Amino acid sequence: MTSVGGMFGIKNIEAMKKSFPGEVWVIGVDINYIEGVEYIADKFIKVASGSSKEYANQVCEIIKKYKINKILPCSDEEAITLSKIKINIEKLGADLLTTNYSEIKIMSNKISTYKLLSNNNIAVPYYKELNSFEELDYYTDKFYKQMKSFVIKEPVARGNRGTILVDKEIKGKVDYMGSREIHSSFAYYKKLIRPKLDKNFPKIITERLYAPAYDVDVLAKNGASIHIVPRERINPAGVPYKGNIIRNNSNLIDLSKQVAKILKLSFLYDVDIMTRKDGTLVVLEVNPRPSGSCIASIEFGVPLYKDLLQLFDTDNFQAKKVLKDGTRIIPFVTCNIVPSQ
Repeated sequence: MTSVGGMFGIKNIEAMKKSFPGEVWVIGVDINYIEGVEYIADKFIKVASGSSKEYANQVCEIIKKYKINKILPCSDEEAITLSKIKINIEKLGADLLTTNYSEIKIMSNKISTYKLLSNNNIAVPYYKELNSFEELDYYTDKFYKQMKSFVIKEPVARGNRGTILVDKEIKGKVDYMGSREIHSSFAYYKKLIRPKLDKNFPKIITERLYAPAYDVDVLAKNGASIHIVPRERINPAGVPYKGNIIRNNSNLIDLSKQVAKILKLSFLYDVDIMTRKDGTLVVLEVNPRPSGSCIASIEFGVPLYKDLLQLFDTDNFQAKKVLKDGTRIIPFVTCNIVPSQ
């Protein structure tokens, strides 16, 4: 399991080992040393960044040395990098639990994702691709004039990094629930944000979307959904994580099923969905790896990891759990005693 340094990294390792008690041996890897992880994982190894030149070779060496037979990438960068060498990984005797690079290349880029989904009648944010500062300035003025708000994003970015939201109702610059998003007035954007924007293009400008916001855990096989768990974010920004509310909503479930079918998904993914002012559900992005908080669905009783591990060994999966709408899953801080070395 890669990128185990997240908030629920250790909890996810525990859940993976419990999926088949006594039968699953887990190496956790991360760019940083994680205090205490070696007491939960069978082994922890510090590795280079998922986007670095060294990373793929390090993973291949780990596969060979420890006879690893399954790899679950838990960050976008690692999923992208490892999908490029999926054939090499399979030759070493391991299964990479994410799709091919050709599909991930689409999923990891909002522009290509929106084009594909909209061509298949799936609602996505109203957007424009920006390829220059001239286009950026033209469309920010146009969006603000027409809608009194807009959002600027990088087409390829993790979570809400680099997201700039401008709205008429905002005064100056405000914090958005502790997230990494920048929320500001149009005047503040023009004076203090626009002059500092980097020269990397393309960028993307979209309409503003609203809460409720959802993480949907989608486990699928060849485009057919096995488990779909819509979780409303208690913190709409997602980060920092404040917990979820399970939503047994047929529209959310059907929309996620369509996305899985169109993208021909196999394995476990995180589909982010938000809402227009009129209540229309809109697919914000499809992440090429599990949600960092998918442990919430596993704690709820959905065997995501168990069925992921046996995805291509059987078609006899555990019966789908009835989603009790409104169930709240809340994180609590705990302290664990570990033996001295």
